[in-house]
Amino acid sequence: MAGSINAERAIERFQAMIRVKTVSNRKEGIDREAFAAFLPMLQENYPAVFAAAETQTVNEFGILMRWPGKNPSLAPVVLMAHHDVVSDEGQEWKHPAFAAEIHDGCIWGRGTIDTKCLIAGIFEAMDSLIGEGFQPERDIYFASSNCEEVAGDTMPKIVELFEKKRITPRFVLDEGGAIMSNLPMGIKKPYAMVAVSEKGWATVTLTARAVNAAHNAKSSGKKLSAPEKLVKALNALESSPMPAQITSALEGMLGAFAPCVPLPLGAVFKNADKIKPVLKKAMEGNADTAAMIRSVISLVSIEAPDENGAPAQTASAKLKVRIAPHDSMKSILEHIKNTVGEEIEVTAEKISDPPRISRHKTESFAYLETTLKKVFPDIGVAPFILNAGTDSRHFSRICKEIYRFGAFRLDDELFATVHSANERIPVEDYLKCIEFYRAFIGGLK
Repeated sequence: MAGSINAERAIERFQAMIRVKTVSNRKEGIDREAFAAFLPMLQENYPAVFAAAETQTVNEFGILMRWPGKNPSLAPVVLMAHHDVVSDEGQEWKHPAFAAEIHDGCIWGRGTIDTKCLIAGIFEAMDSLIGEGFQPERDIYFASSNCEEVAGDTMPKIVELFEKKRITPRFVLDEGGAIMSNLPMGIKKPYAMVAVSEKGWATVTLTARAVNAAHNAKSSGKKLSAPEKLVKALNALESSPMPAQITSALEGMLGAFAPCVPLPLGAVFKNADKIKPVLKKAMEGNADTAAMIRSVISLVSIEAPDENGAPAQTASAKLKVRIAPHDSMKSILEHIKNTVGEEIEVTAEKISDPPRISRHKTESFAYLETTLKKVFPDIGVAPFILNAGTDSRHFSRICKEIYRFGAFRLDDELFATVHSANERIPVEDYLKCIEFYRAFIGGLK
């Protein structure tokens, strides 16, 4: 490995992180003893890092660190992760979820991918660079949430601290994409997929009541039951998807893919910005690609209480909404209400609007791309919109350049273990993650 990294020691310290059972759970709360032990464990394992960096806790168990740079007038860089993990309850693991055992060349355990590998990669890189007498040119902040998995309020409070001190980061780097193989459209080359935005989300409930017939049913003389009205509304939504839009991020992704796609499709990708109407129509015809260009509304559940054989007087449906960056919760609700009609009650909860799209034609993105290709020479780099949510969205209030990427390879098999059984990371990939952060931090200007 490049630089002064002790691989054996780096693995041991990573294992120590996995063994601290920092599970966040909305219903059952948290194991306070486990969360209270995480920061002291880091301090014990990385004394040089904590000697060089200022450290504070936020919202009791969140971690915010500042590694002072040589030039305080330069805007800082923020590196993010989260040390809370989801539970392994009800899952069948081949090896214990919090033992951090090594089998088949992989470190097994909850958080190995999501996202303690990033914490370990950052700390190992900092530790080795500090040992060589390195000091960054600009301040580097490290921010880690204790409640990212439950959309908690630690990262919003960290961002508030930046706001109070009027600190505007040059850019933010959080979890999100990874180096993906087996991409669609026959692309064989692995690509570092760097998310430049992410979809928002919400839960929407549709409620139908039988007390009034639907307006169009009155004219026919037929009174619709609550379930019938609900089914009619759901069918209308299915037939009226949200408007699609070709974003700058999608243009950038297709342009990056173009050299690896055979003609004539490669030419289409290369000129995506010039043929948006044709491209949009083609992508709308496929469920997978359609999700890349529009907000998606999907049915989660339907309830219609049993009325002893009589038609239910109320019926409701829960919908999961993934909000594309060109939409908002306001536009989603307007679309739903206009589509289902006045007789259907529409309510929303657990709302998070999508952050704006960060530009990928910037010096920051170019530096990220250059560093990635130095550490992983076989890859391409492409921007995209993440379908999931991250804590970095909170920084969009104060920073225009937010990138979401974890420096490890993630094939379909490993991707399926995130939030599921048998989460693991190959030892080789973890060590390359450290190498990336060493190069990334060491080369920042």
